Amino acid sequence: MGLRVGVVTDAVSSRFIFPVWHRYYAGQFGAENLFVITYAGCGAGFRGVPLGGLIELPVGYEDNTRLAAITPLVASLLSCYDVVIRVDADEFLVVDPRVAPSLAAFVAAMDQPYLTARGFDVIQLPDEPALPETPAGGILQHRAAAYPNTALNKTAIVRTPLAWSAGFHSANVFPRFGALFMLHMKRLDIGWQMAWLREMSENIAGDPKVEWIFKEYNEPDLQRIGDYHRGVADGNTVSLEASLPS
Repeated sequence: MGLRVGVVTDAVSSRFIFPVWHRYYAGQFGAENLFVITYAGCGAGFRGVPLGGLIELPVGYEDNTRLAAITPLVASLLSCYDVVIRVDADEFLVVDPRVAPSLAAFVAAMDQPYLTARGFDVIQLPDEPALPETPAGGILQHRAAAYPNTALNKTAIVRTPLAWSAGFHSANVFPRFGALFMLHMKRLDIGWQMAWLREMSENIAGDPKVEWIFKEYNEPDLQRIGDYHRGVADGNTVSLEASLPS
């Protein structure tokens, strides 16, 4: 029997970037090994999606809630999987092609207890066109730039249970880097981002457990988002073609 690899995420919507996420990780590890946690009222959109498991929590999205649900799920899956990958639904792990031809091949050769990815935000530049709602083929061909973001240096591939912090930005172990990168796609397309923020804001609006600063952060404010993209484009990006694996 070959190496068994499970992939865990959580999501409030089965639209926008999630179909791309599903296609990517299912292509690497098989749809039957993908596990999704979702939140009250959000499960219907996922029920026709091939998955190894879908868990709809009876509560809305909240950062500590997702941490409390995902951490034991990863630990439980490690009783029957050799490796578990934990990523957000807009996070794509890729490897240096000089080291391995694919993420699956890289994981198969991994002999460490866990690995930390170096994070990059992929961003739509002001002169780049909007993506269609359902893009055909790869999505990176439509975007030219990304910028390094240390908040996205996440320990994402594990052979042993870990205790993460809220947001999964750190864990109870020191980072262990290698030829592994995290491409964060939240800012890939402003239209997708606005639509996703509207769904997120609706999900958390009436939840008193969600802090006001998180609600404010997820407001679908087009002016603020556009200003952010223009600010980043003023010289803080790196070429995807030159600096990241293809």
